[in-house]
Amino acid sequence: MYGTLIAIAGTGLILLVGELLWKKKILKGEYARKFVHILTASFAAFWPMLMSRNYIVLLSILFMVVLVVAKKLQIFNAIRGVRRTSYGELLYALAIGLCAIFFTVKGMYAIAVLHIALADGFAAIIGITMSHRASRFTFNGSTKSVEGSLTFLLISFFLNATYWVGGFSPHTFNSRLMFLIPLYSLLTAVFLTILEIISPKGSDNILVPMASGIALWLPFALFGSTVLFS
Repeated sequence: MYGTLIAIAGTGLILLVGELLWKKKILKGEYARKFVHILTASFAAFWPMLMSRNYIVLLSILFMVVLVVAKKLQIFNAIRGVRRTSYGELLYALAIGLCAIFFTVKGMYAIAVLHIALADGFAAIIGITMSHRASRFTFNGSTKSVEGSLTFLLISFFLNATYWVGGFSPHTFNSRLMFLIPLYSLLTAVFLTILEIISPKGSDNILVPMASGIALWLPFALFGSTVLFS
């Protein structure tokens, strides 16, 4: 119960800080939204250390309710900074609950959620920061930047490689592992980057973490406890 209270208090604090920074015009628009996005999702990635999966699901539902109320009452401007049509905020909250349901391994859940926190979050920040110099392209009505997509790719590769490297003790490493881990991590990162590009109206916030978790689960499903790397 204490863990749940910590999660609620921590998330509330992030929302309040984001709102304060928005009101003082320290962060504006998409920067304010991504500030809240990155911090809340990064915090949520470690919720299994604080509480059970059932409570995580309940908190994701509570977060969705807060987002709907905030939109109706026009409060928490920092999380409503985006002007384009998007369901990203609601799907992002829903994704946390779904990841808790489907990915019972804490590491899988964490990496899946960190994809929407870090890979997606920093890709957007890089794209915004370099807006005047970035190489931009449009897909399915959404404008993306090459630099932002490369940022997503690099962070996704790092997250996936970290998961796999962390799953093996140092004495089990061999030349096969040193080849397969980077290869599988790169293939996964490329697939998730493409998925992020083609996902419309914020749906990447749910499609990317779910696909990320599935990609981590798939070797276990296909090859059992030996994963890919025995």
